[in-house]
Amino acid sequence: MISAIIIEDENAAYQHLKKIIETNYNSKITIVGHETGVEKGIKLINDLNPQLVFLDIQLQDGDGFEILDHFSNSSSFEVIFTTGLKDYKEKAMDYFAFYYLNKPIQSDQLIGVVDKFLSKQSAFNSEKYLAFKHQMENKNHKISLPMNNGDFTIVDIDDILYCEADGSYTNFYTADNKIYTTSNNLKKVESILMQATFFRIHRSTLLNLKHVVQFNHTGELVLSNKKKLLVSSRNKTNFLRILKLMNYSIS
Repeated sequence: MISAIIIEDENAAYQHLKKIIETNYNSKITIVGHETGVEKGIKLINDLNPQLVFLDIQLQDGDGFEILDHFSNSSSFEVIFTTGLKDYKEKAMDYFAFYYLNKPIQSDQLIGVVDKFLSKQSAFNSEKYLAFKHQMENKNHKISLPMNNGDFTIVDIDDILYCEADGSYTNFYTADNKIYTTSNNLKKVESILMQATFFRIHRSTLLNLKHVVQFNHTGELVLSNKKKLLVSSRNKTNFLRILKLMNYSIS
């Protein structure tokens, strides 16, 4: 069951949204709370730790973006904006909102968005959490990289910062500022490293989580060598879940 809250200062809009969710998703989503302002909304999220937040922009004591700013370093919930303001869609996307709906909310439109959300949730379930936990306990510390000339280079897995696709090849960037180009594509590399602490942050980038030292709500992360990379909006939520699983302090 997905836990959700609604932060909305118009009672009629709140009741309308709540009715649609309860009518169509009674066995899948439960509305666990409702608030009307920024400060109370922040407290509600802290208290209930919801998986989904339906968020209005214009609230009693500020705007919805202030709530997201508060959780920019530790957000583990998805956001669906439900607002009468039409000029903030681009800004909402900067905050990695799952969707942006304009009022008045139409039932079929909301149902379509929530269905997409549920599909995304099912694609990343507890089994994958366990898989990552197993990866972190991996005892194999080295990998053999096939080079273009037929030779092999032995690299310590912990020294790999990230891997980047280069056509049908893959570049390995290491902590000692070396770059190794292997004749395997990134998909093959990912399958080889599936028992190590690596996560696909972008379709062309595979990251060693052990080297993450900073991450912010814009999707930008900093590695141990101060290199900056960007997590795609599609992968941000799952990336946050993995960091939480690994007990990272996100800043």
